[in-house]
Amino acid sequence: MGERIIMSSDDRLTSRQMTRRAVLRRGVAAGLSLAGLSQLLAACRRAEEAAPQPTPVAGAATPAPAEKMLIPIVNKEMARDDIVAAIEQEGELVVANWTYTANDQIVAQFQKYVKDTYGVDIKLIYEGTQAPSTYLTNLYTALKAGNPSPYDVMAIEENYWAEAKLQDPPVLEEYLPSPLIPNAERVDEMFRRFPTAIGFQASATPGIVYNKAKVDFLKDWKDLADERLKGKLTLPLPGDITCGGFLLGLAASLGKDYKNPDQMKEVIDFAVDEIGPNVLKYTTDSAEMQQLLRSEAAWAVGFWNSLARLEFLSGYENTVFMIAESGQYLVNGYLWIPKSAPHPILAQIFCDWRLSDSAQFPNDWGIEKGPWAELQEGLLGPSYEKDIPDWFKDQYYTYYPTLDQLRTQYKTVDWDYYAQHSKEWFDYYSQRLGL
Repeated sequence: MGERIIMSSDDRLTSRQMTRRAVLRRGVAAGLSLAGLSQLLAACRRAEEAAPQPTPVAGAATPAPAEKMLIPIVNKEMARDDIVAAIEQEGELVVANWTYTANDQIVAQFQKYVKDTYGVDIKLIYEGTQAPSTYLTNLYTALKAGNPSPYDVMAIEENYWAEAKLQDPPVLEEYLPSPLIPNAERVDEMFRRFPTAIGFQASATPGIVYNKAKVDFLKDWKDLADERLKGKLTLPLPGDITCGGFLLGLAASLGKDYKNPDQMKEVIDFAVDEIGPNVLKYTTDSAEMQQLLRSEAAWAVGFWNSLARLEFLSGYENTVFMIAESGQYLVNGYLWIPKSAPHPILAQIFCDWRLSDSAQFPNDWGIEKGPWAELQEGLLGPSYEKDIPDWFKDQYYTYYPTLDQLRTQYKTVDWDYYAQHSKEWFDYYSQRLGL
């Protein structure tokens, strides 16, 4: 059955002074569906155009033709039928992301969601790489040539958004808030980068994943120089955020300021001269690191905390993540839509779905605990806590920080500075490694 929304005269008068974002926030807080939100926005618009009327606004599961929503990017007032028609016309979308063990399930679940919600069969092309800088190169090349973006949604780390927002002319759409993305209002303010981006991960952090049965002395990044790790360590290749996270962490461990170019050279020299002799291989291939850890050819690998959860819950109980004594930097993934994205309606629907209960906590996807814990990246806001599955309730905060811990115990990065200077770090690091 549809929702029935009744606005009092005071509500309608107040709505004349409220922004659309505020209206959306109130609607989401009240638990309204997309249909309900469209009605609330329509009521607000009517209140702006005419004196308030005492008659209630009747709700329905599907908006009537007159009940339209202003959709960002396309800048059109669209009813549900218009949205369905746009989805049919777009037919597919391309999402640029990392590689998850559950990538196939992500594709299947989103396609099913669109079919169940809008009655349309679509195709999700889900691209995955562990070197997301290639996405930016492809995007900049396409836009410079006057072509459409090769991607509809970027679901990559915050540093890439920071780099993109510095581009001139702009390469980012201003798409938030949007009535097609009501779940954005559930996300804590610390993960909002309105109007161009929103976080879909809460606790992603680069670090060291290691075998605790073989290594018991790792407390911080500088400990990677211990000769007991000789030939048993992998580190990320220079050039992308996994390596950037390593350098940021090592700087903190050595008491250096990453905003001081001379001190960052000292950090990189330490990485090459002191840690380098222990390195078995420089790689960002997670499958390769899994194999090396499982075979004990490597005892420690430089990657992300999600790998430790994946391995531990897949039965490799000695695999753990090093929480650095000098602190962990948050490097979360953010959703943003490039300029000239060919499928803007489906792009917004994907963003909303990626922030949904089901996509944040894939409890009903039929995946194993390891891939579940790789995909689940912490609480984006308090409304998601109810979704922690029963099998994990007692242990969840052993593997993930609370929202309060994220605010007070984790380190943040000046991403504008990083975007402007990280290439200097990588160039020097590559030079020192002879790459």
